[in-house]
Amino acid sequence: MNEIILSDQDKLKERKVKEFTKGERPDGERIGEYRDAEYGIFKAQINPSAGGYVDLLLTRSFTNKMFLRKIGKGYLFNSNDYKTGSLIGKYGIDIMGINQEWFNERQKNIYKYILLFDISKILNKK
Repeated sequence: MNEIILSDQDKLKERKVKEFTKGERPDGERIGEYRDAEYGIFKAQINPSAGGYVDLLLTRSFTNKMFLRKIGKGYLFNSNDYKTGSLIGKYGIDIMGINQEWFNERQKNIYKYILLFDISKILNKK
């Protein structure tokens, strides 16, 4: 199952960027508010979808360098961008998580069928 999920990394990352575009964490809560009101106005003009809330998308370097990793029994995104550590320190490790509801739907509607197909290929070889 690991291989299936990691091979779906592009779609999962696309979903993660959509969350950031709306200024949301995986649980739907806001990432945060800007301390500097003028900067918040500037960011709202660049990305109205976040409504002036933190979106982590100014240069897109952070999201462009994101990749999915298996951590214990779950999955988290990481990024090779130099700002990653400071962003996690500032906003919490949960910003790197996957929306559980969406992930469960993906397991039910996609991963399950890929797994069944892979099993049938193995069984048909015998």
